[in-house]
Amino acid sequence: PPLEAPPGAERVRGEMTAQLDDALLQARAGVPWRTLIYTSHFASAWGERMWEFSAGILLLGLGGGRSLQLTATFAFALQLTQMLLGAKVGGLVDRGNPQTTPVAALAGQSFGIALAALSAASALHLAADGDVNVPFSAGLIIAFSCVAKLSSLASKISVENHWAVALAAGEAGPQVLTKLTSNMRAIDLSCKMMAPIVAGLIMSAFSPAIAGLAVALANALAWPVEVICLLSVYRDPWCRSQLEARYHKGDAQAPSKSNSAPTLEENAWKLYFSQRIWPSAFALSMLHLTVLSFGQLMTAYVLTLGVDVAIVSLYRSLGEVFGFAATQMKPWLDKHQGLSHAHVATIFIWFQLAMLVPSAVGASFWARHNLASITSSMLLVGGVGVSRFGLWGFDLSVSLMLQNEIQPPQASGRVIGVQRSLEATFGMLAGVAGIMLSDPSQFQYLAFGSWVSVCGAAVLHTFTAGCPGRG
Repeated sequence: PPLEAPPGAERVRGEMTAQLDDALLQARAGVPWRTLIYTSHFASAWGERMWEFSAGILLLGLGGGRSLQLTATFAFALQLTQMLLGAKVGGLVDRGNPQTTPVAALAGQSFGIALAALSAASALHLAADGDVNVPFSAGLIIAFSCVAKLSSLASKISVENHWAVALAAGEAGPQVLTKLTSNMRAIDLSCKMMAPIVAGLIMSAFSPAIAGLAVALANALAWPVEVICLLSVYRDPWCRSQLEARYHKGDAQAPSKSNSAPTLEENAWKLYFSQRIWPSAFALSMLHLTVLSFGQLMTAYVLTLGVDVAIVSLYRSLGEVFGFAATQMKPWLDKHQGLSHAHVATIFIWFQLAMLVPSAVGASFWARHNLASITSSMLLVGGVGVSRFGLWGFDLSVSLMLQNEIQPPQASGRVIGVQRSLEATFGMLAGVAGIMLSDPSQFQYLAFGSWVSVCGAAVLHTFTAGCPGRG
């Protein structure tokens, strides 16, 4: 009789095959390109996440600590900049050089944040003496942050879309790209967990101004690390050939496309809505029409409840643990359950919607006036934290759909640029709502509207790209 394989043999064989595929792909290059990309991504994400957490708090302090208006204006300006210029940035990346484009973009990101943080620290120091021009200082902070935001978009498109897809291509199959993208998301989430704790502890132990100086220093030191890592990858002959092949192929196709539309921006938007998976991508952008996130508005609101800044940073970091878990669950579902990216995304987004129900309750007028501040904040932040499992799982699933299915692949920068513009549009609408409803007692209306937006995104994805046979 034929011998039966022992229990678990198929799982072990699958794991060994995946490890062998990874080793064979890595052997093509003379450098550990994935490790270098991970290191560069960590350096970039750490400084950016420190500023993302600190900016709202520093602006809240600059505004006197009683209004969310400066914080909401900051968020609005960032979203408006990305909405207007996102597609343009994507086009520039598509036409750019695979070596100089990400290096220059990371320079703009790092030094833009450093200058914004230094401006905030200086303004808070002067405010202590009553000698500060608040509108001018806030304008500087916002202007430098907008430059950093656009540069960050360019660097992400360059590395996460062009570099990752080009280097992961080969005999090893799509699982390499899934693993690479999942690990980069995990690194980003690790920074979202740890960077706010560090920034919050510095604020509590010293002052917000000192925290601003720390953010500036972290970003200034990050750029040399990023450059060394990326240049080490590009100088490897195999890696360079993979990258240049992707870019040169896009150059060869560009002339045939330039006759179909009068401007690059119009062409980019037409390309976006011609994609088969645009409903899922649009649903992802709708998730930005929310204040139920760990952004500046909700962070500032929780502070108005009397919660210490160190506790707020801990809340945020614990919440990102669930997002990190999603980056590990997604590859497992792909490998062991055989589900498509679209089906996995459907599971994740409905989970997110369900977990935001207690958050809406915690943000309500009833909770603010009938529950202790720590209880209402735990409902609000706890629900948002657990919902991050669904949010990041959906984000990762749709991102992989975009990486694998954009046609033509060389136009991915323009398509992703439009995607970021749409995300910024919805984020800007949330910022406008925050400016109009800036009193903390009105936060409940923002929270309820956020839940409705997530519900709309879930319905759109489920009944279009989430259908059987899609994705």
